[in-house]
Amino acid sequence: MTKSPTFRIGVIGVGFGAQVQIPGFLSEGLKVVAVCARHMSRAQHVANQFGIPFYFSDYRQLLEMRDLDAVSVATPYQYHREISEAALEAGKHIICEK
Repeated sequence: MTKSPTFRIGVIGVGFGAQVQIPGFLSEGLKVVAVCARHMSRAQHVANQFGIPFYFSDYRQLLEMRDLDAVSVATPYQYHREISEAALEAGKHIICEK
């Protein structure tokens, strides 16, 4: 039996992202490899809480990661378009919260 590849995801926004999305992704076998928050200390805290190896305070740095399949945009809605368009340009799949 061949093991399927691990899907690697980054979460941008760690309010709802940390409360709901990260636990949900992990429970479904996805590998959350990066988080991004406006404040580096918050990103680091959430990364440490869930054992996530990379954390950023600038979403553009997260999008530069080569081994990243998708991003979850869980920011306030006014940032959705900017971040989602940048993610598409970076070749990432997107999950965008309303």
